[in-house]
Amino acid sequence: MNYVFIDEIFSSIQGEGPHIGERHIFVRFQGCDIRCRYCDTPAAIKTAGAACRAQKTTASFDAEQVPNPVAADLLVSLCRRLVIRSVARPVLSLTGGEPLLQQRFLAEWLPLMRPAFRIYLETNGIQAMALKELAGLVDVVSMDIKLPSATGLRPFWDEHQRFLAAAAGKDCFAKAVVTKDTLQKDMVRAAEVIAGVDPAIPLIIQPASGVYAPIPAMLLEFQEMAMNILDDVRVIPQAHNMLQVP
Repeated sequence: MNYVFIDEIFSSIQGEGPHIGERHIFVRFQGCDIRCRYCDTPAAIKTAGAACRAQKTTASFDAEQVPNPVAADLLVSLCRRLVIRSVARPVLSLTGGEPLLQQRFLAEWLPLMRPAFRIYLETNGIQAMALKELAGLVDVVSMDIKLPSATGLRPFWDEHQRFLAAAAGKDCFAKAVVTKDTLQKDMVRAAEVIAGVDPAIPLIIQPASGVYAPIPAMLLEFQEMAMNILDDVRVIPQAHNMLQVP
């Protein structure tokens, strides 16, 4: 598994969660095992073989087209050229799609990257077995907890609880996207799932944007509900959308 399908590689700020504003290098993997109705990266859902867009330099967002699949050694160099030299140990953010679907590739590739990078995993929180295998190669886990009334999908409560248990000992937080259709019972259940593993795990309530955006009062109501169950609950919007950066 020395090759993988990549949607894009770029340098930008982390726009979500408690690490908001940090400069990260993003590797967006193609392929996802679920279909959330509010998905904001539909191009990365399928492994279609479209060319990878690789940012050339941090001086601009100009990108080159790199044929898929991308070889592991080439991916190393495409990431390293985006390092800001003043940063002692830059952050490499794995996103998608769903990165953990590429478990075998990551098991070979991450040992090449981790000595020079902190590894930040963005995941839908379903692939617990894959996380167990890769846990020693990941520093930060950003786990989406999928609310069925927001995603339009079946609940994943059991999968999420197993995933959080597999992430024990990591710098881990859960993130729930909230839409205008999100139900109170789903927010309470999400908080209970997290608390069942560790009530100290932070929960980030992230409002959807556009046609799915919730009213502000919903966010405060959901935060108060979750704060009755968890130690740390924050409402954080997507900063990169506000700033109009990738």
